[in-house]
Formats: sequence, C-alpha cells, structure tokens
Amino acid sequence: MAVFRIEKNKNYTTMSNYHLRDRRLSLKAKGLLSLILSLPDGWDYSVRGLASICKESPDGIATPLKELEKFGYLFREQTRCSNGRLGKVEYVIYEQPQDNLPQQELPCPEKPYTVKPDTVKPDTVIPLTERPCTETPAQINKEEINTEKEITDKNNYQSNQSGKKADADKMMMERNLFKNQIKKNISYGTLAEESPAAAEEVDELVELMSDAVCVNEPFVRVGGSEIPTEVVRERFLRLNSEHIIYVMGCLKEGSGKIHNIHQYLLTALYNAPVTMNHYYTAEVNHDLRGG
Repeated sequence: MAVFRIEKNKNYTTMSNYHLRDRRLSLKAKGLLSLILSLPDGWDYSVRGLASICKESPDGIATPLKELEKFGYLFREQTRCSNGRLGKVEYVIYEQPQDNLPQQELPCPEKPYTVKPDTVKPDTVIPLTERPCTETPAQINKEEINTEKEITDKNNYQSNQSGKKADADKMMMERNLFKNQIKKNISYGTLAEESPAAAEEVDELVELMSDAVCVNEPFVRVGGSEIPTEVVRERFLRLNSEHIIYVMGCLKEGSGKIHNIHQYLLTALYNAPVTMNHYYTAEVNHDLRGG
C-alpha cells in the first residue's frame, strides 16, 4: 500500500498519536478530536461551532463529544454570568486522556444552534400582605391545653354529679324501704285512726327512726354514747305500736325542760324495749299502794 505524504512546512498539525491508537474510541471520536486539535487555541469551541465546519449535524457532534468526555480527552464546564444566568460552556482539550476528570453531563438539545438561553424574567411572587398571626405557638398550645383541661374537668364534674345522683337515689330507695318496714311494724295506719291528733307526732318519730337506721356512719350517738349503727338499726326495727305509745306518753308526762328534743326522742325510742315494762310495772305498783 502506498502513502503519499507532503512536506510539512504549512497547513499541518502536530499532535500525539495516542488517541489514534486508543481502541476505546470510535472512529468518529478519533476524527473529531483530531479536528479539534487542528483548530487554533483561541477558537470558540461549541457544538454549534463544530457542526458549522463539519458535515455532521449538532446531534452527530454531541455523541462523539460525550465519548471523548467519558474517556478523559475532554472536560466541559458550564459557566454562569454575573446576573446568575447560564453563560458559555468552557472546553478543555487533552491530547492524552486524564484520569479522574469530573464528569459533567451537559444537555445537548436537538438543535443547539437555535436554542438561546432563557431570557424570560422569572415570575415575581408578590408576598401576601395579610398580617401575621401575633399568637405564639406556646400561647396557642396553652389555650388548647386549657380547653382540653376545661373539657376534662367538665366531664369529670358531670361524671361525679352522675355518680352522686346515683348514690342519692340508692340511699333514698333504701330509706323508703326501711320507712315502710317501720310503719308496718308499728301499725301506723291503726295508730293514725285511733288517735288522729297524735298522727303528726307519730310521723315525726317514724322520720327520726328512718334517719337513724339509714345513717351512713359506723356509729350513732344515742344518750351520749356511740352505739354501732347495726345495733341501733336492729333495735328500731323491733319497735311496735306499744313502744310508740309509750314514748309519746313519756314525752307528755315529762315536766322538765328538754334542751335537745332530737337526742331525747332518739334515746327514748332506743331504750323503749328495755324500759317500757319496768315503767308500767312501777305504775301498777303505785296504783296498788294507793298513790
């Protein structure tokens, strides 16, 4: 094969054969790098500029440029103008590949020679003129906590009130049961019919006994002594009509001033089962002796 060479005294380029022997590069990449190395150092490198001196389209130029960039023969850096807009792309060419070059992917549009940097002004966002909230998060959280506390307190209060009402209803029902039992034991209806004038006094004694048997305390004070509630309840539930008549009689015959009528009646009712018979026996003996 014959190769005809010319004397290299003008229009020639001196370059390394390294890229020509590099098996990693395609023939197009080798040819493009040879073309680039033949251009003056101050030549304005760009995809558009290279396409203008080649038969290839801009897309045909972009592919081998990426190949040269990949294997370290080319480094491109996108610059920015002082106003922040994108500027020109700076090209750095190497005859021999450089290791650890920063890889920068540059967009290569279909028609880079017709695309211009975006000169449209960015939309200006007008800030809202509404007055900012003057409440601090801590204040808002405090109000939320206070509101939650109020709701909790209200629920607790309602729950407590419901519980108290239920307890009160239960106590009232229990009292009515004991009251009815006491009326039955003392033959309340018969007493009221035989002595209508004393009906009010009987009612007072029934209420007094009902309160005593339903007291919610372990002890009941009777005649200056603390007596277990169960003992008082058992004693009052044993009373009959004769005991009631006896207590009312003692109240009428008493000549001294009674300072605490409540305690007097309570004591008289409690002692009635053990004092009534002795009282009547003493009365009989008194009559037999002629007064």
